[in-house]
Amino acid sequence: MATLSAIQRVVEAYLISVAPSTPAFGFLTLVPWSSQEKPANVLSSEAGCGELRLEGIAQIVEQHEVVLIVSVYKTKKEKRRVVCLLDYLGAAHPDAVVFLVQLPDRLDTELTKAYHSELLVRHDELYSLGADGVLMELAGNPGRLQHRVSLELQENAAIQLRVRAHTSTLNQGVPSGMQLQDIEDKFSSLLWNAIPDMLMPDFAPLNERLLECGNRVGEFQLVRPYPDHQHVSLAVNGQHENVVIKVYDKRSITDANRVESIYQEFCFLTHTLDHPHIIHCVGMLHSQCSVHLVLQYGGDVCMEQVLSTQPGYRLSRDDALDCRTQIASALSYCHAQDVVHGQVSLNHVAVETALNRHICRLVDFSMAAHVPFSITRETLCGSLPCVAPEAALNEPYLPKPADCWSFGVLLLETACGQGSLKLSVQWRRGESLAYAAWQVLQFFSHAGCHTEAMTKMGNSLDGVTLACLEAVLQPEPARRTSASDMVGMLSTRRNEQASLE
Repeated sequence: MATLSAIQRVVEAYLISVAPSTPAFGFLTLVPWSSQEKPANVLSSEAGCGELRLEGIAQIVEQHEVVLIVSVYKTKKEKRRVVCLLDYLGAAHPDAVVFLVQLPDRLDTELTKAYHSELLVRHDELYSLGADGVLMELAGNPGRLQHRVSLELQENAAIQLRVRAHTSTLNQGVPSGMQLQDIEDKFSSLLWNAIPDMLMPDFAPLNERLLECGNRVGEFQLVRPYPDHQHVSLAVNGQHENVVIKVYDKRSITDANRVESIYQEFCFLTHTLDHPHIIHCVGMLHSQCSVHLVLQYGGDVCMEQVLSTQPGYRLSRDDALDCRTQIASALSYCHAQDVVHGQVSLNHVAVETALNRHICRLVDFSMAAHVPFSITRETLCGSLPCVAPEAALNEPYLPKPADCWSFGVLLLETACGQGSLKLSVQWRRGESLAYAAWQVLQFFSHAGCHTEAMTKMGNSLDGVTLACLEAVLQPEPARRTSASDMVGMLSTRRNEQASLE
């Protein structure tokens, strides 16, 4: 168990880093404060008794919009004291908005997979204590804290709106069409106006006059939808230049996290990422019914469609080396910005043919995330065959190695034949994703597996491709080569090849 002094260091370091920059928030901690100066919006327990002064609590509640109770929440005694504090706040200050903020035990603790799982178990328990929200904080970032609290508040408002609507239905019978429309309008305004106004400064404001009918959106003429991507269309702008329009139907989106993911994709492709092999976003349109992302034209087909037309369902050796070098470069660039794609796959590589060369661009950042350091994710991203097995097993995973695994499968399919992984592992239709992932792990755990996968569709052995597959298709994420090292491997091979020509 961590000592009191260690917990003090964690709590104080966090509060000193965030409290002065978030004056709208009041912070309570049941951990005694040391001799160093305490931020004005922080109330700590009295040394010796471990209790908070009631007049101090009243002052924090009255002077701040949100109250955050900061602790490690590891011991039963600590949780009991927090429950008592929440009960008191509920009785004495029923209108107070209270969040629990969970910190790790020690500042120097390595965030291993096992330790993160332990934190998540503890985190899940906190939801039963009765606070308005629960946040896990692994770093003291004031901007991120403000963002998360604001998002939680908007989510809570949306939930309350739904509850009131449901209660009204129970008490008054089936609401009229006008009442239902009023509820829907309020919820839509909250989701698409209030949340973006507060948290997303670059989100396109609602344009009630935006022309959106037939095969037109604003100035853009829609040409045709992309096969297997009915919400993505080829279009031309007013200068008769090709663009791609990606549309999100607002009626099918019912939570703030989904709105945030659209905004995050827009920001990644507009501001954060600037690479020749990553698609670029040139604008956003916001109508009554839809949000449209206007994207750079990246070609008429994806890599999956290209392979379906090739002999042996694979690229030539030179083309495969060229294409995977382009995608490895894009992925390495993303990871250098601490951005993970989340669903690298054949159908998320757009292909444009120019001068007898395939120009590849990484597309669809709808599941991308900013993930610094060794922070894990739990969100299931991607699908077979490219999804990393640890991501499919419904447990916390490191997203950068997961991206590298997906790139390895893309490499296998482009160089050795589309369908190579499925033929090698032989999972059956209808099996659960988790069981298929377990089969994939079993296959890549035996000697000679990479050679077997590479030659499954009659492809001849190639030392460079084999070395790349062995570097990234490793069951243990820690053993996988990084995207930047993969770029180095592929560049060396291209240079050697060029010198021989």
